[in-house]
Order: sequence, then C-alpha cells, then structure tokens
Amino acid sequence: MYKQEVITLTFNMSDTTDDMEDGAAMYEDYLERKQKNMDNNKPEPTFADGFIFKRPNEGAPDFVKGALSIKVAEAIAFLQKHNSGGWVNLDLKNSQGGKLYLQLNDWKPPTQDTAQPPTAAPVEPVAQQVPAGEQPPAPEDLPF
Repeated sequence: MYKQEVITLTFNMSDTTDDMEDGAAMYEDYLERKQKNMDNNKPEPTFADGFIFKRPNEGAPDFVKGALSIKVAEAIAFLQKHNSGGWVNLDLKNSQGGKLYLQLNDWKPPTQDTAQPPTAAPVEPVAQQVPAGEQPPAPEDLPF
C-alpha cells in the first residue's frame, strides 16, 4: 500500500535560476530513486525539513567546511516530530548529483526483547568438602 505524501521545495529570493534548476533536477532524481526503492522494498529516507547545508564559498578558508541554513518553523516542527529521548540524529550525505543534504538517521539499537541472550552451560553447585572425622557447623553456629 502506498501512502500519499507532500514534498515542499522552498527557495529564498536570493536563489539563482541555476539553483532552482538544480533543485528541480534533485527532486526528479528523488522521485526516480523513490520508485526504485518501492520496487526493492527499501525504507523511504526522511529528509530533514528546514535544514539546508551548502558547500563553502570560493575563497573560504580551509577550515570552513560548509554552511547550515535553518528555517526555524520547519526545523522545529521536524525536530519535534522526530524527537527520540531529546535527540534527533541527522546524516550529512552527498547526492548522486553532487549536492549535500541532511537525512534523518532513525537507526535504533535492538531492544532487549528482540536480542538473543547469550547461551551458557548451567552452573552446577559445588558440594562443600568436609575433612574426614569433622562435622559441618550447625546453622546456628554460623556468624552471619
């Protein structure tokens, strides 16, 4: 069964036509990959709404790796929706077209219910050895 979803693309007024064309191409690539994923039964990726990661500008120092732009209303809604114990994990990924994007990392360790406990041989109690000719102490004689 397929679910209907709405994809929202937002652009700043400062975006250039090339950026918009790149965004449209990325969306088309996304739709193509989505169809392939449906065919392969792979889980659908969740993109981080409200977060945009950009490569550094030309001439930026080597220690600048990029810029993160956050659209506050969308980011807050995304973070509240995917909050897990006060954390939301995002992976910075590189698209096939060379653009960087943030994707929700929803991996969770296996729970104790599904994890198999280690199997160990049962431990048998060791019989207490009493030297010949002696009686073991009576329970009332024990100091504890």
